[in-house]
Amino acid sequence: MPHITSTEVILPHSLSAEARRQLIDSLYAVHRRIFDGVGRESFARYVVESKAEHTWLLVHKNEAEEVVGYFALHIFEKQLGGEPLAVFRAEAGLLREYRGGNVTARFWTEWVLRYVLKHPGRRVFYMGSLVHPSSYWLIAQHCREVWPRREQETPPELLAFMDTLATEFGLEKVHPAWPLVREVGWRTRETEVEREYWAHCDKPEVRYFLEANPGYGEGHGLVTLVPITLGNLRNIARSLLTKRLRQSVEQLAAWMQRTRLGARLGASHVVQQLRRVPYLAHLDEASLRDLARRAERVVLPAGRYVFHAGSACDELYVLERGAVYVLTGGEKLVDELGSGAVFGEGALLTGERRTASIRTATASTLVRIPRSALLALLEGDARLREGMWKTLAERRFDDLVRESERYGHLGRKDRLALFREGEHRELAPWEQHELEAGTQLFVLSGSVEVEHEGLVMTQRGSTFLETRWPLRMKAREATRLFLLKREGARRGEDTLLYLAAA
Repeated sequence: MPHITSTEVILPHSLSAEARRQLIDSLYAVHRRIFDGVGRESFARYVVESKAEHTWLLVHKNEAEEVVGYFALHIFEKQLGGEPLAVFRAEAGLLREYRGGNVTARFWTEWVLRYVLKHPGRRVFYMGSLVHPSSYWLIAQHCREVWPRREQETPPELLAFMDTLATEFGLEKVHPAWPLVREVGWRTRETEVEREYWAHCDKPEVRYFLEANPGYGEGHGLVTLVPITLGNLRNIARSLLTKRLRQSVEQLAAWMQRTRLGARLGASHVVQQLRRVPYLAHLDEASLRDLARRAERVVLPAGRYVFHAGSACDELYVLERGAVYVLTGGEKLVDELGSGAVFGEGALLTGERRTASIRTATASTLVRIPRSALLALLEGDARLREGMWKTLAERRFDDLVRESERYGHLGRKDRLALFREGEHRELAPWEQHELEAGTQLFVLSGSVEVEHEGLVMTQRGSTFLETRWPLRMKAREATRLFLLKREGARRGEDTLLYLAAA
């Protein structure tokens, strides 16, 4: 499991020219894996060779002593309107596999508090030009007073102050009508999955950021101001402490649930989590309580694997709180799931080994349901069975076609919309089906023979087939398949013979 094993505080101005050059090279190598749009010299001016009165660099390394992240904290001492004030600014970059542990929060809070106590009465602010919704969400989560913010207009005098401050730092306006949206140039490198996750994230702070800075993907930053007051510092400390206490309480609750008394007391809470799952919500109270009794709550820190691709475990998981990455081929991110998501249905339904790895993106709490607890329900409840198969089908279909010529140019939402227009069929062993020219066929499970002009091809497991000519198909065993509507097919390129298999 990748994790940070050492963190070093560096004062860049105390380094020799050669040591500073090497530091810039190592940090910029990490930066380029996270951001686009910024050259090495510009990065060096922002992060390492800043004109700030004070700069500290927090450098994170892994077990191999490789740099995997950085956090740069700067203090600019200014005079505005004849009044002395201090502005904290920061830049950060951390490779995805090492995120989620709040590795910089204590360092940031400590140095801000030191400065405030050393300069009583001085106005102190943090100002950022935030280029990603995750940054705004993190700040809004911990700070009581943040500007701009949802459901409250920024006071005119404060807006003017932020406008002046951003201009002082050389940040140009994207448009005169948007004084707080500035040209930064840093563009976060995101996969399609990550863009979709943030675009449809239901966190209110994320929705606000997307509305206030819709061009963040083009390198636009939202000027964000946090007054560094004792009230805000108390709120940050309280938020961090509450988070740590909550994790401890959840770990204790998970341990208690393994006892007979704890299982009885915690059943109602688990039932509530199960009701959040669409294909479980219709179950009666007795069935849900039986599942809750046999389920187990699992509390994991960020960066911990829930299971690995190829493993033989077959439990179903409900993500009670937190976020997880779905990874294939080592570290290739194919999905990111948030609170309320369900995963693991593939191995449960088919008995096959895991086709992907799941790793926590943040500290997470999960409900783990053994396959044995669901088998009887699956056999007797068609709604539950079809709900699980539908979820599995959508995920497998998207895995197969996201990089195809026909579907790759579409967003995930549009790909799944086309898929949901299709027809679901179950074929009995040796049952035949004629495929018309232009048919798009997705075989979810089972084994089929496809015949054309005497040529027979057998496919087992998830397969996606587009045809240019009529074909005859025969199921070799019980098979689930989906026929996509031909009008949906015509939205893409001319149909060709295309075969993809998991």
